[in-house]
Amino acid sequence: MASTGASRRPHVLVLGAGVIGLQTALELLEHGLDVTIVAKSWPGNKDPHYTSMRSGAQWRSNPAMEDKVQQDWDRQTFNHWSHLVKSVQPEELGIELKPAVFYWDNATPEAEHPEDFIWWSKLLAFKIISASAMPANFAAGIAYETFSVSPSLYLQYLCSTCVKLGAQRYTQDVLAIAKVCSEPRFAGVLGVVNCTGLGAGKLVQDTAVFPTRGQTIIVKGKAARIATRSGDAWEALVIPRPGANETLLGGCKIANDWSTDPDDRTTQIILDRCQPLAPELLNANGEFEVLSVQVGLRPSRHGGPRIEIESFDKDNGGEASPKFVCHNYGHHSAGFEGSVGVARTAVDLIMKWLETNSRTWKQL
Repeated sequence: MASTGASRRPHVLVLGAGVIGLQTALELLEHGLDVTIVAKSWPGNKDPHYTSMRSGAQWRSNPAMEDKVQQDWDRQTFNHWSHLVKSVQPEELGIELKPAVFYWDNATPEAEHPEDFIWWSKLLAFKIISASAMPANFAAGIAYETFSVSPSLYLQYLCSTCVKLGAQRYTQDVLAIAKVCSEPRFAGVLGVVNCTGLGAGKLVQDTAVFPTRGQTIIVKGKAARIATRSGDAWEALVIPRPGANETLLGGCKIANDWSTDPDDRTTQIILDRCQPLAPELLNANGEFEVLSVQVGLRPSRHGGPRIEIESFDKDNGGEASPKFVCHNYGHHSAGFEGSVGVARTAVDLIMKWLETNSRTWKQL
């Protein structure tokens, strides 16, 4: 619960329990703030709009060479996970360092000179795969090590860690920020962190937010490595799940598609494209044993992620309004990869706000 009296600490609501919301909540707790997480869905929930649970979830950073901000977020996450896996077992953490390969179907400039197009070439120290060591019909390939993630396990790890550090949890579909702050149980809340992902479009009337539909398949057996195949404007993914005898196959990216129903044609395309990437998972008939097919809607945003803080006063929204709202949403397909970096960025904004406005909030 929130502290009171002379030792009163800022009490902050975090809206959303996806990887961005939970990582941000954890960062706030580690900075000594009181945190309450309010979310419609929690780790393990099968709500198709709870995108983090349906993520492909590996660390393979995709920003352009000139996007230094996203690169820094992703690098911070990679470095943090590198320390985390040394102290927590994959079955609990849901993250595991695995060998990985990336194949190009065609001899594109990127395939011929990957170090000029992939910013993490030195971070992951990838090696060029010789033609004799590649499966047939691929033009080029690289090998490296990176992290595979089980979203359900990692989200549960983040959530339970937040609770251990004192976070309160409430299940609620938040329709208006001012309205949730007016509830008696949230009396004394100083600020709100908006990590509602795709829901932010409606919650704060951000017309730049849109869905990017993804479809993935869970198959029986744990692939020997992470594998990616790049074709003409598509990628095929094979990601073994830590802590389970399962592998995820993907994927697709379809902008502005709100459908959460699996498409049979897309399923077959994914299976066909992934066959040469994980032959160890194929049965005697040369097929994968499909366990489930799932669809998720990535929280995309024109102009990129929104991480900024807004201040409010009593004349701007009434007595129930929070003193600040920090937005942290619109991360498209980079939620897991950049989660630590973006959480730290958001919390840095909040800590600076608290320092600048210390006289105001300490008198409340």
